[in-house]
Amino acid sequence: MSSLVQLNTRIDPDLKRRGDLVFERAGLSSSEVVRAVWAHAAHTQEVPSCIATVDSTERAQRIQSIHNGAGVARRVAQELGARFVEQAVDYESLRDEHYDALLDELGFSHV
Repeated sequence: MSSLVQLNTRIDPDLKRRGDLVFERAGLSSSEVVRAVWAHAAHTQEVPSCIATVDSTERAQRIQSIHNGAGVARRVAQELGARFVEQAVDYESLRDEHYDALLDELGFSHV
């Protein structure tokens, strides 16, 4: 195993106690939770949405830009002969599948 770095942080004792109760029910230690957050950020190259500081207007603009870019890519692909099947994508289901896969990748069991 490569060398490890120790991360120290200060947190309100009551907040830690309440958070620990949630993570203990899931069978996770504080260290595992911190490692999972870092692994998620490294894997996705994004700040997890629960701690992102982007306001809703900027987030909506970013999402629209992504959709616009996807539209350009889709039009080019269609011009080259690609065919697409339309289907609704439920964000919550997609997010849950992503986190389940991440937990599997990190070796954590999930319900």
